[in-house]
Amino acid sequence: MKPTSLPIVVAFDGSDESTLALHWAVETAVRGRRELRAVVAAMDPMTVAAPLRQYEEEFAASAAALARDIIKHSTVPGSVDVRRGLTVPVLLEESAGAALVVCGSRGHGVIENHWLGSVSQHLAGHAACPVAVIRPAHNPRATTILVGVDGSPASVRALEFACDRAALGSEEVVAVHAYEYPAFSSPGLAVLPEDVDTTVVDAAERLAAELVVGVRIDYPDVALRSTAVVGRPARVLARLSDDASLVIVGSRGRHAFTEMLLGSVAQEVLHRAECPVVVVR
Repeated sequence: MKPTSLPIVVAFDGSDESTLALHWAVETAVRGRRELRAVVAAMDPMTVAAPLRQYEEEFAASAAALARDIIKHSTVPGSVDVRRGLTVPVLLEESAGAALVVCGSRGHGVIENHWLGSVSQHLAGHAACPVAVIRPAHNPRATTILVGVDGSPASVRALEFACDRAALGSEEVVAVHAYEYPAFSSPGLAVLPEDVDTTVVDAAERLAAELVVGVRIDYPDVALRSTAVVGRPARVLARLSDDASLVIVGSRGRHAFTEMLLGSVAQEVLHRAECPVVVVR
């Protein structure tokens, strides 16, 4: 993330998933020396059926108290706000003044408003800033940030986001260019036969290297390398994510329809990745 005065906003509902997201947001805020705002979206009691009003108030109070306790025990300057309204509209509004919106992959609650898992994809497609969807990493000790690159403007911004993050820590960035091999198909990460025509492979590797040239110049101190892998982009990134600390993708790839707010690759990565995912617009 490039230096700005904008805070990191994290959606919090008290669930284990949102607690994990808050801890991830705290660590990210410490790295970037940013402020943190935990937002609890709760319905206005007067708009909720009478039997659920007490639950709604207890939910908001309990979630806010837990968020304050987590932030209090960190070194990051932070605040907790209870916002009245549906989760998606509240967080979309918050995204207009945020550097990053962070949410858990799932939430909990008896009211649909509290199911963060049902809104994370919506946020990724509509938020005014990058969105991080946090789930436990398959390998908690991983230090590799994967970035899907295809030459699209969104993938360039995703690569820049990755390098901004890596510049503040010890992670390396691997730019992954997925490609198809003529007359060879695979539903995911592929292994080419030994007698494969290396012309296509070499061309893909060259393209992968070319896609990072400009960003590499801007981030000379970041450990950045590129690779080309045969297979569908989303499946390739999901497969490699089992040994990654973070996967970053652009909201739309080079071949996405202009009217699509969230491309198919980003959608599938959000569902399949085995580590946190950031979608960059």
